[in-house]
Amino acid sequence: MKRVEKTMPRVSPNMVAVWRLFKTNPAIWTILGLVVIFSAIVPERFLSTSNLVAILRSFAVTAMLAVGPTFVILLGSIDLSFMGIWMFGGALVWLLYPYLGLASILVYPIFGLLVGLFNGVVHVKARIPSFILTLAVTAVFAFLTTYVRNVSGVLTLIVPAYGFLRESPIPYLPSPFLLSLPAIALALFLMFFTKIGTYLCAIGSNEEGAKLAGINVEKYKVVGFMISGFLTGLGSIAIFVHLGNQTRVDFDPSELIRGLAAIVLGGTPLAGGMGGPHRSLLGALIYVLIFNGLFLLPGVDPNHLKLYIGALLLGAVVIASKALKGALIT
Repeated sequence: MKRVEKTMPRVSPNMVAVWRLFKTNPAIWTILGLVVIFSAIVPERFLSTSNLVAILRSFAVTAMLAVGPTFVILLGSIDLSFMGIWMFGGALVWLLYPYLGLASILVYPIFGLLVGLFNGVVHVKARIPSFILTLAVTAVFAFLTTYVRNVSGVLTLIVPAYGFLRESPIPYLPSPFLLSLPAIALALFLMFFTKIGTYLCAIGSNEEGAKLAGINVEKYKVVGFMISGFLTGLGSIAIFVHLGNQTRVDFDPSELIRGLAAIVLGGTPLAGGMGGPHRSLLGALIYVLIFNGLFLLPGVDPNHLKLYIGALLLGAVVIASKALKGALIT
């Protein structure tokens, strides 16, 4: 008798890649779950065209507050200067527009790059904790923004000439979302197509081991801060347009939480060593979906939304910490 051999059905490499993507990024499951839940509870409001456009717009703003600082968090440090770059960078655009015209918008990424260079050098050379350093930088820039507003005697720092940027050339895709795409593309390129992402993760995971492997730790720490500043400046253009071509002049600590929440919810631990901007993008979408969905639910007090987000962020930090410990043990 002939022996019949049973063969297992071959699994497509594409299916394997998709499964790995879902397995290594629990945030994707969270996004799908949130969409299903809110679509079932408030389908007419949640799935309306106007609400989906609003989600894309909020996603762009949240992502631009998170993508840049992610590169610093990979190092095991933290960069809170993104709000200072966003605020005072807008004030510089307003001040320089009469002299540079429309080209003054390019001040944003240049200013962000210089701030990142300053943060990186001071953090590395003076060994000042990055949290304290970048928080102080943000406080200084927030003061300078308010000072410019008060000295100029205007209520808002607005440049109407950039109004054309608010008109999206593609229906249903808001302009802030389109303007955020260059920063997103550059972040993903640096993470996956250069050695920078690998080196930053190596430093955040084991700094001494990175040194023994021949990585110039001090150099790449500065590079991480510079990338954070540049991407924040580039992304601030999208936020600037979202706010009606004006810069914010009042310091709101909740915006700091917004960026950090997106990073943590996406699965990048604050301890560093793993994660990346791709996860922060997922985290930004989670943050926006939760905030948007809760706002649409009947009986939910809008004033309590920040409380819910804070509790969610605390839970995400605990889960991320346990996941990191498990990864280190295994």
